[in-house]
Amino acid sequence: MKIKWGALVVDGRGKIGGHVASKNRGGSYLRTKTTPVNPQSTAQTNVRSIFGQISQGWSGLTASQIEGWNNAVSEYSQTDIFGDLKNPSGKALYQRLNQSLLLVGEGLLTEAPATVSAPDEIPTGVEIDITGTAIDITNVSTGDDIWVVLRASGPVSQGTENVKNKMRIFYTAEASSFVSADAYSAYVAKFGTPSSSQKTFFNVNYVLENGVQTPRVKLLPEYI
Repeated sequence: MKIKWGALVVDGRGKIGGHVASKNRGGSYLRTKTTPVNPQSTAQTNVRSIFGQISQGWSGLTASQIEGWNNAVSEYSQTDIFGDLKNPSGKALYQRLNQSLLLVGEGLLTEAPATVSAPDEIPTGVEIDITGTAIDITNVSTGDDIWVVLRASGPVSQGTENVKNKMRIFYTAEASSFVSADAYSAYVAKFGTPSSSQKTFFNVNYVLENGVQTPRVKLLPEYI
C-alpha cells in the first residue's frame, strides 16, 4: 500500500489488510477488499503466460545484463500517483518494457534499450465503416518499429462515461502494416457487430521499439 503523509494521512493507494485505499472525483476513500471471481478467460491465460516468460527471462540474464538494466532506470523515470518522479528498479523496468513488447507479439529484450522518441502523430478520431467493415484511425502513425494498440469498451449505455474497467485490447499491429479491415474483424470477434445506435469508447496508443507505451488517447467513434 502507498500512503502520503501530512499532519495526518492525506492520501493513499493500494491494499492493506482487508481494505483498499483509492480515489475518485469525490475524494479519497477506503473500501473493503473483495476477491473477484476468476473466470480463467483466454485473456487472463495470455497475461499469465506473458508474466511467466518475463520471469524466466529475467532469471536467465547475465550479471552484466542485469547491471545494464539497473543502470538504465534513471532514463525511464515516471511520475507516481502522488505526482512524484520515481525511478523503477532494474527488474521492474525489464518487466514493464518486455510486457509491452510481448503484448504486440515481439520477443524479449535482454539488453536495456536506449530511449526513443514517440511519433509526432497523435490519433484524433475513430471511424467505423459498418458497410465497408473497416475501422480507421485518424492521424495515426505509419512509421516503422511502432505498434498501434486498440482498446474498446464494447457497447455501453448512453449515460456511461467512466469505462476505465471495461477497456479491452482487441487489435494490435505494426503501424506500417495496420489493416482497417483486420481491426474491424478483431472488434467483431471481441464485442460483436457494431451498430451506429451503440455507444462505445476507444483507446489508442503506441508501443515503441524499446517497449515504452505512449499515453492512451480516449476517443468516441464516428459511424459512417
